[in-house]
Amino acid sequence: MNQSDSPNAPHSFAFLAGGGAMGALIRSMDWSTNSLCPVAGWPQSLRTTISICLASDLPICVIWGPGRVQLYNDAYRIICGNKHPRSIRQNFADCWKEAWPVIGQAHDAALAGDKSFLETQHTFLQRHGFLEECFFTFSFSPIRDEAGQVGGLFHPVIEMTTQMLAERRTRALRDLTAQTSKAKSVTEVLALSAQALAEYALDLPFVLFYSLEPQDDQARLVGATGLASDTVASLGTVSLMDAQAVWPLQDVVRSGTALQVSNLGQRIPPAGVGPHPEWLDTALLMPIIPPGADGPVAIFIAGISPRLPMNEAYRSFCDLLASAVTTAVVNASAYEDERRRAKALAELDRAKTAFFSNISHEFRTPLTLMLGPVEDALADADDLPPSHRAQLQVVHRNGLRLQRLVNGLLEFSRIEAGRVRAAFEPTDLAEFTTDLASNFRSACEKAGLELRVDCPRLSEPVFVDRPMWEKIVLNLLSNAFKFTFDGEIAVTLRQAGSTAELVVRDSGSGIVAAEMPRMFERFHRFENARRRTQEGSGIGLALMQELVKLHGGTITAESKDLGETCNEAAIGTFSAAVNESERGMPYWPTSFATRRPRFATACSC
Repeated sequence: MNQSDSPNAPHSFAFLAGGGAMGALIRSMDWSTNSLCPVAGWPQSLRTTISICLASDLPICVIWGPGRVQLYNDAYRIICGNKHPRSIRQNFADCWKEAWPVIGQAHDAALAGDKSFLETQHTFLQRHGFLEECFFTFSFSPIRDEAGQVGGLFHPVIEMTTQMLAERRTRALRDLTAQTSKAKSVTEVLALSAQALAEYALDLPFVLFYSLEPQDDQARLVGATGLASDTVASLGTVSLMDAQAVWPLQDVVRSGTALQVSNLGQRIPPAGVGPHPEWLDTALLMPIIPPGADGPVAIFIAGISPRLPMNEAYRSFCDLLASAVTTAVVNASAYEDERRRAKALAELDRAKTAFFSNISHEFRTPLTLMLGPVEDALADADDLPPSHRAQLQVVHRNGLRLQRLVNGLLEFSRIEAGRVRAAFEPTDLAEFTTDLASNFRSACEKAGLELRVDCPRLSEPVFVDRPMWEKIVLNLLSNAFKFTFDGEIAVTLRQAGSTAELVVRDSGSGIVAAEMPRMFERFHRFENARRRTQEGSGIGLALMQELVKLHGGTITAESKDLGETCNEAAIGTFSAAVNESERGMPYWPTSFATRRPRFATACSC
């Protein structure tokens, strides 16, 4: 007999008033056929607990009696999935047997009188037609009956599956981005992507990355995880034209959109795929198409977990992974392009250096043969008419200029080839620098410039290669003189701790800020600069930089904007420390800071 037909039914079911769909279901059920007695015989402790359960919006299950019968509210019914309505009145352990390895100990402890609380427990439930990966936070609390014994359990539950999957997938995206951020090629991006995603097999039982080359009908496997190598589903090379291939890559290339493939049991071996024993049924093929590309450069194949529903969140996760890989491919492609450009420029630079070196060798011999007779003729100039003597002097002066250019190119090529070694010797650097700078005093006076030399004696001799130091000082001063038309040129040398600083400053024409990064670039000349002469090969400052490096130092330049007065040029440091064991004597680690004049064209030494 249905208990709703009992004369005491209104009174018996008063505690079940409301309660939504589950309250109505419990009221309609015949409890006389269950291990629980009819509702009229339920103890007050159970009635009160059920009333609280049905009135709550939190998923709650009540487990009662020797048969561990479960009763629950509307919110808990959602957790049951398609176990409901069979799960109502069912033995709790029988209903949740697949989760018992996770919840069984806590359940038994609560029956013994101890409460249990478990947070974000990872488990698998058979509630939607497949074994589903889930996360729950829950507790078991003992319910005392009228005799003071544990009559049942109060079991509130909060499902954390959505939050935990979101956190895990966020970590996957983060790790993928971090792993591929330093990749230098598309191939490296794909390989590193597979490595990063190998840690997330619960979401992606397997991944495959096939690279595609333009004008090629072959796809090459670059990265893979979760599948054994060289199976029919993980071949190293796949023809895009093969209609019998496991993966319809050609369809993805042609459409440029993602493609979902089902019935994988007919395509790949059933064993050894992913962390679960179930056969995989679905995979997602996603093209990697950089912006502006005509088609995919790679295809990302992701296996879909058989223990997760393929819902919107899962699909969005896969799309975000493909987007992250695409971004990494774009960055790597940009790096590859830049590296190719740099390599091409380096090859061009080497070709120019080799050309200048070879042509300089060819120039030097006839130049030497020309200068000899000219110098002999000038030695006997008393016998020449004044006009002829003046012409020979022009020839001689320009011949010497050409010889300096040729020698500079040859020296630069020797430095580039690593055939130049510095020969350090202790030097009174202040006196040596003063003597070198004084060579320009006459030229400065004739040009109406003031040359100020301030080089007080340093505390100790400095170890430098004297010929190289001479080239450095004279080249900097010649550049200052070439681009300064009024004002002054100042040379200072100071000791700063264990270093010495050389500063060359002038009031010259200056250069624009955009050109400063190219100051020491070989063969680079700043155009439209006002200068005294147009001679120069564009390697003077590059040569100075190499000479400075041979001493273990640096040289830099600064400049004020064009058109300003009181032009002050760059300051840099030049370290000339040498190894004591090579010298057999104490040494003073030295650095020179060099101020370059303000100018708009790099000049030769």
